[in-house]
Amino acid sequence: MTQKTTKRPVKSPTRAPAYSLYGESPEFGQSIFSNAESILVRSNNLTSNIDLHVHLDLYQFVYISEGRSTLISPSGTYNFGTNSLVMIPPNIEHGFYSYIETKTFGHVITISDAYFDRLAQRGVLASDLVKYITIIEQLDRGRNPEVFTAIERVIYEHNSEHYPFILAREAAVLSFIVEFLRIVAERNVLQFGVKTSDIGDLSGKSKIEILSQLIDRYYKTEKNVQFYADRMNMSISNLNKISVKATGKTLHSNIKARNLEQARSYLANTNLSVKEISFSLGYDDAAYFTRFFTTNTGLSPIAFRRLSVRATREGEHVLPLDPA
Repeated sequence: MTQKTTKRPVKSPTRAPAYSLYGESPEFGQSIFSNAESILVRSNNLTSNIDLHVHLDLYQFVYISEGRSTLISPSGTYNFGTNSLVMIPPNIEHGFYSYIETKTFGHVITISDAYFDRLAQRGVLASDLVKYITIIEQLDRGRNPEVFTAIERVIYEHNSEHYPFILAREAAVLSFIVEFLRIVAERNVLQFGVKTSDIGDLSGKSKIEILSQLIDRYYKTEKNVQFYADRMNMSISNLNKISVKATGKTLHSNIKARNLEQARSYLANTNLSVKEISFSLGYDDAAYFTRFFTTNTGLSPIAFRRLSVRATREGEHVLPLDPA
């Protein structure tokens, strides 16, 4: 198994179109936490050439189970084939060329950067490991069966609505991310000589982990940063330094992001009214919650829910992982 990682984010004099999923407007993708669909479904109504574009706030994983494709970027092209996994971070220009004469099978897994923000809050600096386009080739089911199992689970759960499907999808995505990061860490050690510990602390209790646990427990009822500073016996200034260093966001921004993440989940996956969601997140005034959500997402809660329903309907038909 080999891995290729571009060493710098790709830039271009002319900014490529920005999508959340290719061919959709950025607003459409705001309704998507995670998505999994076959390459055939994702490329429906598209030609074999997918032009240069960027995803604003999504990580995209392209798994080729059979066939071949070419990654296109302003810095060059790279060919990859059967049993390859390609990861594209947010805001990196890329495109794909798939060969008409070759039947290409596989899946596209799209994950919101909110998942990686949550990992950072727990002390796992996943974003440091996935800053660049990464291509892992020659995946071996015998050597890395967990990766294939994780991919298959993500696909299955996103094509199922068996209760509790919300938790099941989130668990499947987390398992997939874990297995992907393990392979990246393994390849760093074997190929680049970079120890995982030199990139991010992936184990052990840390202040950011404790802070993350506090946010997870109290974000609905405690939105004032002073509460968290008091619980950790630290000043707001020092706690913010830890938060920014680990996650790139202030404590206030992380609390806000956690509330928005849960609000999106409620809107996309439940029939709760906006008022009920507002109260469940600790907002006594539904109108205030609506303004908060709209200001931070660019969409009203109702508009977001409509897009979520549309996204779900358009991703209903997912093909098996491997061709028959």
